Amino acid sequence: MPATYKEGMRRAGRIIATEKLIREMDEAVYNRSATVATLAGIARYALCMPDGHSGYGFPIGGGRRMDVEQGGIISPGGIGVRHNWRHAPHRDTNLTLEDVQTRLKEIVDRLFQRVPAGVGTHGFLKLSITIFEIWVEQGARWCVERDMGWQEDLEFTEENVASQAPRPRKSAERAVERGLQPGRHPGSGNHYLEVQVARRMTCADRELAKKFGINDSEPDRVMFHCGSPRFGHQVATDYSRNS
Repeated sequence: MPATYKEGMRRAGRIIATEKLIREMDEAVYNRSATVATLAGIARYALCMPDGHSGYGFPIGGGRRMDVEQGGIISPGGIGVRHNWRHAPHRDTNLTLEDVQTRLKEIVDRLFQRVPAGVGTHGFLKLSITIFEIWVEQGARWCVERDMGWQEDLEFTEENVASQAPRPRKSAERAVERGLQPGRHPGSGNHYLEVQVARRMTCADRELAKKFGINDSEPDRVMFHCGSPRFGHQVATDYSRNS
C-alpha cells in the first residue's frame, strides 16, 4: 500500500482491508489517517476499516484508541458532525439465504421502489413545523405510534431513542428549516440499505451473536446505514460552534 508520513506522527497507521480495496481508496484516506496518528495520547495505531474514505478530520471508517493520561481526547467531530448517524441491523424475516438467493434481484428492485434514497429525493412524510418539533422530541416513538415502526425498535435503541433528542425550539431556525426540506430517507453518499446473511460460524463472540438472533439457521436480515445530513448536521454544527 502507499506509505504516507506526516511530521509529528506518534504512531503508525493501519488499514484493515484487502490489497484491492486499499489501492482503490482515495489519497485522503492516507493523509487523514496520518493526521490522526499525530494526536496526543493516541495508543498503538491510527486504524482505518475496509470502507475507508474521505471524512472531515479522520477518514470515515477510521478510529483510534486514546490514553487519557497521555493527553487523549474525545472528539465529537473527528469524522464528521451529524446528530443521529447510525447503522442498524433488523431481523425482519425468517428467511434463510437459500430462500432468497435466487430472488435477490427482485428483492433489491422492490426495496429500491419502496425506499426513497439519493440526492434530491423526497421522503413520503410531509410535516409542518409544529409536527416536526414533536417528531424530533419524541423520536422513533412518534413513528411507532403511527404504525411506522415496531415496539422493539424502542427497546433495542439507546435510551429508547428520545431522551437525549435535541429540542427543536432550542435549535437554530436554519436547522429546523433544513429538516423540513426533502428528507425522511436513508440519505445519499455512503448511506445504504441492504440484505445480509448472518453466519454464526464466523462470529467471534457467540454469546453476543445470540443476543442479535444469530443462530444456526443463518437468517437473512436487513441492514441500513442512515444519517441526518440536513437537520442533524446543522444541529451538530451549531452545538460545536456554541460550545
